Formats: sequence, C-alpha cells, structure tokens
Amino acid sequence: MKKFNGLSKGFMGVATVACLLFAAGVIGVPYYGSVGTEAVGVAKKANKANKTKKISADKAKKIALGDAKLAEKNVTFVKVELEFEDNRLVYDVEFYSGNVEYDYDIDAVSGAIVSADKDIENYVIPAQPSTEAQASEISVEKAKQIALSHAGVGSARFTKAKIDYENGVKVYEIEFKVGNMEYEYDINVVNGAIVSSSAEIDD
Repeated sequence: MKKFNGLSKGFMGVATVACLLFAAGVIGVPYYGSVGTEAVGVAKKANKANKTKKISADKAKKIALGDAKLAEKNVTFVKVELEFEDNRLVYDVEFYSGNVEYDYDIDAVSGAIVSADKDIENYVIPAQPSTEAQASEISVEKAKQIALSHAGVGSARFTKAKIDYENGVKVYEIEFKVGNMEYEYDINVVNGAIVSSSAEIDD
C-alpha cells in the first residue's frame, strides 16, 4: 500500500507540473515554432518602439506648422496619426491652408521632420513671362484689332478688354458688341494668337 501511495504521489506531481507548463503556454509563454523569425523580430521592434517615450500629437502639429510657417488658426487639419514606417514611429500630419495641401512625417521620438510635401489642389500656377517676353507683348489695342478682324467687323462697342490667364497662358480677354451680336475672344498676349472665340445673339 505504501508503495502504491508513493507511485500515486509521483504521478500526481508529474501531472501537476505538466498542467502548470500547459497553463503557462496558454497565458503568455511564446511559442516560436510556427512563426517566422522575421515576423518575431518586427513584433519585438514594434513593441520596443511603443514603449519608447514619444512626443505628443500637438507637439508634432506645432513642428509641422513651424516648418510651413503657418499659424494653426489659418489651417484645417485632415489627419494627425501615429504610424510605424521604416522601423520607426512617426506622426503622419496632413493639413490644408487655402488650396495648398501639406503632408508631414514627424519622428515620434526625436521630433525630427522625416519628410515634407505640399501640393496645390486644382490650381494652375500662371507662367510668369520673362522681362524679354514682356517687352515683346502686344498692346491691348492690337488685341482688339485682331479680334475685330477675325469677326469681320470694322468697329464695335467694347465691353471688356483686360489681361487674364487661361490654363497658365497670359491672354487679353476681349468682349464687344455689334448690333445684337456679342463676341468674346481670348488673345495670346505674346504672339497675338486667338486662343478661343465665340459669338452669340444677345437677347
């Protein structure tokens, strides 16, 4: 009987140890047998980065605004998010000012600007002619004559004659009436070419 009790106690001890080991595996002892070493390494780096002391989102916003030389009251923020890129934590900061979109990546630990970009949305910057080109521009009177000649009329009552930009091209915007006909022309300021023209009956 004593021998049986000894065996029983030994068996119970082994069973207890086995249960403890199984429980430890369930509650957190990692098993790397089926996970790639690269994935484990990335997870460890991400975990380490998450524990690193970071600057605040407000601080990241101020850094971006300072670089863009803009005040917070003059911009509209689209996104300020913490992301993990190229093995480092960054704040992805995006905002608008007027029709310009700004996009910054700010290092979440050091506050350094990792990348900065800005885009003009739905806007074409007019091409600025050189001084030489300005000297060779035609006059508004010449533009009027070109329009009249194209319309086949000798004189007209002009309602508009001003400089404008069409798709980045500097033009004279000419409008005039002859009887009940209304004419509109865009004349290239540099070479006098007719960029566009239209004529319609004015009711």
